[in-house]
Amino acid sequence: MEWEYKESRDSFHVPKDAGEYTDGLVAIMMRIPDGWGRWISCDKGWYPIIIDVDQKLAKLDPNYTVHQVKEKFGGLCYYFEATATVDHETWEKMQQIVVEASTKAAETCECCGSNEKVALRDHGWWKTMCDHCDRFTSSS
Repeated sequence: MEWEYKESRDSFHVPKDAGEYTDGLVAIMMRIPDGWGRWISCDKGWYPIIIDVDQKLAKLDPNYTVHQVKEKFGGLCYYFEATATVDHETWEKMQQIVVEASTKAAETCECCGSNEKVALRDHGWWKTMCDHCDRFTSSS
């Protein structure tokens, strides 16, 4: 049983709605070391944001690793580790890229990617959503 769990955890869990973002999401998951679990735990509206983060970080540190990419309390969390050869200035730039992405995600509907009438919504869990997706979620 434990072997099956480890094998499942380390396989690629590409979201069913990945569509055009599949290659970008797989590129991020390839950076996740064995044992961390290869999941992207946010919805489609944020896929372009996290793919952009990966591409920008990779330009600064091609071998950086990812530990988690997820939504938590309605915010984007992108946990990464730079390689040991990265200097302090580059590390600061990498951190700023993640901060900017988190700020952008806070203004972007996690469900559809809209930037119109986006707010943090409480449905028993916190989620950053636009009015349209909020109504859809509330009525389901």
